[in-house]
Amino acid sequence: MCRKHSGALFPQNASFSIANFSPPITSHPTYKTYASSPNTERGFCSTCGSVLVFHDKRDTDTIQINLGAFDEDVLCGKRDEAGAWEDEYGRHVPRIGGWGKELCYPGYHIFSENEIPGVTDDFEGLKYLTDKESGKAFRGKVRDLKKQE
Repeated sequence: MCRKHSGALFPQNASFSIANFSPPITSHPTYKTYASSPNTERGFCSTCGSVLVFHDKRDTDTIQINLGAFDEDVLCGKRDEAGAWEDEYGRHVPRIGGWGKELCYPGYHIFSENEIPGVTDDFEGLKYLTDKESGKAFRGKVRDLKKQE
């Protein structure tokens, strides 16, 4: 479901405290949600359809924001036009700042039983088979975990 919702092989979200939003994301007139399962909802922009958040209603303190919802300057940094150069591959513009490396580091992966061998099975970080609350984390590949059982 996450792949279909995000359009990505492996959706990336960053978790934030709901208390840190000012004004609350739910107060924006184009923000809408739909229940994707009994305990979760997904937020999106009703004007353009952009995927914005994933929220597990059992966790009332945090919300997960899809990294694709952040502006380019926030993720990659501001364009440094003065430091740009050209070569046989075209024009290159370096970036200054940006939070991408901090926000995009995979701290853990959930629903790893849905990994795609050769594509998503080598990601770093802790892995959980269903969700973080359902069991112990492991490292490695699901197929190797199943051999140990």
